[in-house]
Amino acid sequence: MDSFPDCLGRVITHLMENAMLHAFAARDAGCIRITAATPADDVVVLSFSDDGCGIPAENLARIFDPFFTTRLGQGGSGLGLHICYNLVKSVLGGEIAMHSVVGEGTVCALRLPRVAAPPVSLTPLIP
Repeated sequence: MDSFPDCLGRVITHLMENAMLHAFAARDAGCIRITAATPADDVVVLSFSDDGCGIPAENLARIFDPFFTTRLGQGGSGLGLHICYNLVKSVLGGEIAMHSVVGEGTVCALRLPRVAAPPVSLTPLIP
């Protein structure tokens, strides 16, 4: 990939922290798996999955909303997945989707271009 490794690292870190805080909250152990595939020459798909408790449907629809958390005051700010969404969409130029079944776990899929678009250059407001 020719992309932004720091941003991708942040996304993976937030996904890992989110899984550890939420997916395995009532357990001592669990499995997190990260896989990569190239379904086309210009695309990379990363899949981040866990075998945790899953996300209820009513929460799944809001997970990328800023400040949405089910663990307020217990280590969750509600910004981790919102930051992931913004980094994937605006910096990495990709798509992010989450699928979950309560009691079975969660899968987060990132569909990223193999070559990221160059960052937008900002023009100063004052010449």
